[in-house]
Amino acid sequence: MKKHLGILLRCGVSAGILYFIFKAIFEKENPEHPWTVGAAKLWHDLTTPDPLWLLGGVALFAFICLVNIQRWQIILRVQHIELSFWRATELFFIGHFFNSFMLGSTGGDVVKAYYAAQETHHKKAEAVMTIIIDRLIGLIGLFAVAAVMMLANLHLLFGNKQLKPMAVSVLSILGVLLVCLFVGFWPGLGKFLHDWRERVFHQGHKRQFWKKFFSEEQLDRWSERFAGVRANIKKMIGAYQAYAAHKPALIKTFLLALVTHFSLILSAICFGKSLGIEVNLGFYFVMVPAINCIAAVPVTINGLGVREGLFVAAFGVGGVPSEKALLLSLLSFAVSLFFSVVGGVVYLFFERTHPSMAQIQAAPEE
Repeated sequence: MKKHLGILLRCGVSAGILYFIFKAIFEKENPEHPWTVGAAKLWHDLTTPDPLWLLGGVALFAFICLVNIQRWQIILRVQHIELSFWRATELFFIGHFFNSFMLGSTGGDVVKAYYAAQETHHKKAEAVMTIIIDRLIGLIGLFAVAAVMMLANLHLLFGNKQLKPMAVSVLSILGVLLVCLFVGFWPGLGKFLHDWRERVFHQGHKRQFWKKFFSEEQLDRWSERFAGVRANIKKMIGAYQAYAAHKPALIKTFLLALVTHFSLILSAICFGKSLGIEVNLGFYFVMVPAINCIAAVPVTINGLGVREGLFVAAFGVGGVPSEKALLLSLLSFAVSLFFSVVGGVVYLFFERTHPSMAQIQAAPEE
């Protein structure tokens, strides 16, 4: 129930942000009839892009998918999970479909992990680790690109009142990510968590203190839950450290992550050209990774709303009209959804010979 409430809240935040963005743009276009004249103009601009530039942006998205599949395959091999390129491609697109349309109720990552484990007779937990590491490497690549681009343009970011909060947000998120990486790769984390659990829940005088406020059953139940969390963290640490020991794989996947994020910037340039946006190309290289960093924080569904608001604010500094900046973001999102639909079509054929969603959800982690 709590999970569904969280999803509904994130949907509400997305819808609220998008409503205010559209309202502001439409009222600026036509204060008297904002939701008719303004909406019609926006729809016209969205449905009449330059087809060649649009095709270029779509092709880059397809290329990004192929790069991400290759990256996942490398990580799978580190965990001794062998999948053919075509099977990995099927699973990638199925995961992309569920990540976009299930809104977190099951999650495409879990679906990918389950099928990968079934294909190779591995435990589901091992396959889940490959996806966590893949996500982590993708985030590191994103923040690396954003940090380099921002450091090269500090005068632009911190010299503008609208861009300064964005720059501070990205650098703050980067700092948190670096701390998490340090903790995750710290060999003594497992022992620290074990000792902390013993001190809090089982050490005599401290347990007696907590018994003043909670029952024995509650303390034992919380101790067991913490033990489960600790076990999962221990698995993650083991997976991280095993992956870190494979230096060639680490380098290859990081370079592929860089290719992914630079290709995302190039695709945004293509979509911008298709919409007739005239702005310095270097502006894309600074703003797109910074926006993607903030949109990666799970405040809304797939970053929807937050990303659009950031595009409008950031590209407005470059002189891009609000409606054009909004369309640039929505067009990129629409192309991503197109490839999600491709994953849905793949799943329709794939499901006939594979376990159902109910079986996936009921499958044990171990």
